Amino acid sequence: MNQAAIQSTQQEAVSEHGLTELVVTHEQDNYLQWLLPMVAHFSQQDSGRWLSWVGAENISKEMLLHYGIDISRLRIIRLRDKSDTLWATWEALAAGNSHMVISSPGVLSRQEYQQLKQAAKTGACQGLMLRMR
Repeated sequence: MNQAAIQSTQQEAVSEHGLTELVVTHEQDNYLQWLLPMVAHFSQQDSGRWLSWVGAENISKEMLLHYGIDISRLRIIRLRDKSDTLWATWEALAAGNSHMVISSPGVLSRQEYQQLKQAAKTGACQGLMLRMR
């Protein structure tokens, strides 16, 4: 993903409350190299609310700092059971204390997608759903 595409995604993601879905193929093992600069951008927003990342188990503090992510504005929600990802994502979106929620809830049914979209509207935030294919 080039810089123009990242900026376009950033503009789209902050333009309204709702969901943006990014599909990443397994061949893109380096997806964090283009995702983390985007996360850094969103962590710099001074909205007084969190940038929440549900289930970011493989991300180290050193990696976050390397990419310029403001960890004082980042809330990582670690899960004991991956089956709780959808519920935790819904909760984070609806709570109203995050300006953006990043999550990888897997393939969503139409109903689940609509529920997450409504939760984002309720919480006045943007959801960035990462889906591995």
